[in-house]
Amino acid sequence: MGERRGPRRWWATAALIPLVPFLLIGRYVDSEYLIRLYFAGDPCRWLLAARDATDSVEFCDDGMIVLAAPDLADQRMALLLDLAFAASFAVVGYLLLTAGHRHWAPLRRRGDRWLWSKMPWIAVVAGTLDLIETSGQLIWLDDATPPTVATHLIAAIAWWKWAAYLLAFVGWFGLVIGPIAAGAVRPGMTRLLGDEPQPPAKDPVDERYAGEQTVDEQTVGEQTVDEQPDGSAESTASDVLGITASGGGIRSASVVLGALRGLSRDGTFQRARWLHAVSGGGFAAGGWRASSLPCDDIELFEPDHPWMRSVKARLRYLDNGFGSLLGGIVGAIVRTVIVFGSVVWAAMLTGWVVGWSTGSWAVVPGFSNKERVVDGEVVAAMAFSDVVSWRQVLPGALPAALGLVVLAASLLSADPSLRRRARSVAVAVGGLGLALLIALVGLPVAIWAGRDVMSIISGEAETNVTILGVVTGAGLAAAVWRVLKSELTKRWSRLGGVFLLVGMFAFAGKVADDRANLDGVFAGLWVPVIGIVWLVATDLIPSHRLTLNGIYRKRLAGTFLLTAETHGAGLRVPMTYWGEPTWEGYVGARGPELVLCGTAQSTVTQHGGLPALGFAFSPVAMSLYDETPGLPAARYIPGSSWQGFPRRWTVSRSMALAGAAFSSAMGRQSFGSTNSLLAAVNLRLGMWVPNPNRRTWFAEEHPPPRVHLGYFAKELFNRYDPDDDAFVYVTDGGHRDNLGLVEQLRERPDRIIVLDASGDRRGSFATLRQAIALADIELNVQIDLEWDPITWPEHDVPTDCATTGTATFRDGSEHVTRLVYAKAQISDSAPHDLRLAAGRDLKFPDYSTGDQFLTPEQFDDLVALGEHLATRITRLL
Repeated sequence: MGERRGPRRWWATAALIPLVPFLLIGRYVDSEYLIRLYFAGDPCRWLLAARDATDSVEFCDDGMIVLAAPDLADQRMALLLDLAFAASFAVVGYLLLTAGHRHWAPLRRRGDRWLWSKMPWIAVVAGTLDLIETSGQLIWLDDATPPTVATHLIAAIAWWKWAAYLLAFVGWFGLVIGPIAAGAVRPGMTRLLGDEPQPPAKDPVDERYAGEQTVDEQTVGEQTVDEQPDGSAESTASDVLGITASGGGIRSASVVLGALRGLSRDGTFQRARWLHAVSGGGFAAGGWRASSLPCDDIELFEPDHPWMRSVKARLRYLDNGFGSLLGGIVGAIVRTVIVFGSVVWAAMLTGWVVGWSTGSWAVVPGFSNKERVVDGEVVAAMAFSDVVSWRQVLPGALPAALGLVVLAASLLSADPSLRRRARSVAVAVGGLGLALLIALVGLPVAIWAGRDVMSIISGEAETNVTILGVVTGAGLAAAVWRVLKSELTKRWSRLGGVFLLVGMFAFAGKVADDRANLDGVFAGLWVPVIGIVWLVATDLIPSHRLTLNGIYRKRLAGTFLLTAETHGAGLRVPMTYWGEPTWEGYVGARGPELVLCGTAQSTVTQHGGLPALGFAFSPVAMSLYDETPGLPAARYIPGSSWQGFPRRWTVSRSMALAGAAFSSAMGRQSFGSTNSLLAAVNLRLGMWVPNPNRRTWFAEEHPPPRVHLGYFAKELFNRYDPDDDAFVYVTDGGHRDNLGLVEQLRERPDRIIVLDASGDRRGSFATLRQAIALADIELNVQIDLEWDPITWPEHDVPTDCATTGTATFRDGSEHVTRLVYAKAQISDSAPHDLRLAAGRDLKFPDYSTGDQFLTPEQFDDLVALGEHLATRITRLL
């Protein structure tokens, strides 16, 4: 490996070559002179930098601040050194970036991924543009009347050069400096943060694994389909049974507990091969699985069992955990302050940098959009013609026009590959032009006009900015309140992100205005200092501990996960995080194999027709369902505080993810720009987890990926790429398939019991219809159901709460899975006590998913309804 990487010490020495002339330049001229010279853009400003001040006034008297230029010989020497720097940077940069891309860079930056493969040539472009620009300056350095076109062109090339340098330096850090320094930085950071990742049972395998063994071919320990852990032989290869438990919060968990109790009494539950669960159904299923293992007892559902008694006693699950409900609220507030503070400080930093650049010699020197008193005299604000000139327009207009020309020319060709390449060039060149137009023209004009625009109402810009901030804050609060009050299936406001954008834009504009005018509370250097410290500190905090998922997990575990020890009146002691087995610990355990179903978010529509993919946690594998096999659970990647994802993958962690109802992305239930608001105010129960299909990225010797602030930016801007991201954002399985039916159909069982306690509008069966459509699109499976028994008549209740159907695989196998579907609803088949419960409480059993605090009576009624569903299911089986 060392020989393949090459002699790093030699390369490190070579990297110093361009640094020598760069540092020597400062001996002859100062940085302000160079900025004035590079970005002059017209003969007047160019002469002010290039000639002695007393001579320059003769040719240029435009009221600008005139500073003495260095001696002409010093100027020439500085430019000659600049030529040496440009030439050495082009050569050394190309060689160093090529070596870094081939040998040192992490696998996620190898190949032809994004711009990484182009970085060596970008360094060459930067050096070449620098050579052209500096040569032009040398030619006209002592010319009293330099050509206007030449000075404009030199300024334009200067901007293109610095854009290329900026990209090249990103390449240096990503391909060379970062990978080489990571060997020293990463161990130090893990020691500083106080934890190390727990090694997986085996190192993650390489890409060859994908073709060797699929999840379907694996066995669970020595258990096969026809040999159940409890010794039962009734579930044979010709009669494989699966159970699914729907989402629906604590309401669904209660119904599922009752249903599993009823199914376990006649052995149906014990004979099942799989138990796929989502969200609330996962609370009950995950709690059963983790709590049954320590005591080797899978029949926990009877009313007098310590586990069931404890779950009922701790039903208000948000109260369970350190500090009870108040402790959870305080923890959520602290995390929100840190996260939302990062958004605010990022906006302030952006505004400060924009204001600083606008008032610099490079853009609009002496910028002012308000009257000021200087040396006892009133200085008027600049006019529009003072703010915008050709030297600002041309650097962006030329590449933008070139991009349009290339795009138009590509349309004349019939060659698809040529058109694709031409479009790529047009996008790159045109994008550079647009960015420069925004930076050099758009932003200065916005700051210049902003004060007048904000003064329209009351005549005082600061007052109106404050009013706008208050109104925007009210809009943000209203949008958040709608989120908390509405059920997830309702289409509440989609404009939360718009309120957020307006508020941050107004705030950043105020900061930019203060800095550009060098007048105001935000003009000082304290803004970038505190902002950078805040963002760096936030980046060092483990990403998964900043979300609300950790608080959520602890409270779920404190309610549903219990040890075999008794305490008090026979209640079990909540299981600790380190006492809970990891997923591979359940291999070969008695009872059905638990699969917790989550949703991996995507920006683009996936093959299932949704902006999401299925993500499943099980003892066998962690699977991202995009037509590739999963990664064995024993080999799933453990993290650390420095890497920003959990050290252990446990059932309780997966329960919290499979039930992450509120997140910055929600699959089929996403709500436009409001997703960005949810991320900013930290209403995030989801989490970034390692992408099972990119496992080799985590196994290499190069620095493995970490969940840095860039991933939070992805949440803010809705950028999720499960194909090329090292991490996928996993949330509630109900954001895709709230029944878990589609995931279980992948296993091709002979029979499926579907427990539906989702929060559909009464009689709509929306969740079931969505699952049927998704199975048809994604798996080519046709589901046919007997709807009559469960359909609601106009003025009565349905005949039954359960019915049967079939799922036919249309892939050539013609495999048919028999379905028994049970819906948590009152029907003619319901016993008298359930009818009385529905009479006492008109909401029963359709309590809101957002209702986190059921009463003991409501819990008992829902459990009894679940038992009734089990009775109907066993008869239909």
